[in-house]
Amino acid sequence: MKKALIAGLAYALPVLALAQTGTLETAVVTVGRIINLIIPIIGALLVIYFLYGVVGYVNAGGDEEKRGAARNTMIYAVIGMFVAFSIFGLIQLLRRSFGVGQDVGLTLPAQSGFVNF
Repeated sequence: MKKALIAGLAYALPVLALAQTGTLETAVVTVGRIINLIIPIIGALLVIYFLYGVVGYVNAGGDEEKRGAARNTMIYAVIGMFVAFSIFGLIQLLRRSFGVGQDVGLTLPAQSGFVNF
């Protein structure tokens, strides 16, 4: 265990040395970019997990034990979606509150071809 920890620290040493040149802003921007990449993937997986629970609930028929397990699966998926998107919203709120990394975030497509009223 000790050897693995020492080897891991030796492997990460160049990364840690380069980390001193960055600022807090670059760290927040990097974290924001990572979260912007991960949240849609997690959201998609949780929707699939929820649909898996729905299919299990429908296929359970009259078996109350299977229906209960499928209902719990759906509840866990909804809680997971709430937590994942809350983390995303909290990161966006903190980013905008402190004015860090204005170019990082969810970009919406341009409204070309639409008439604005």
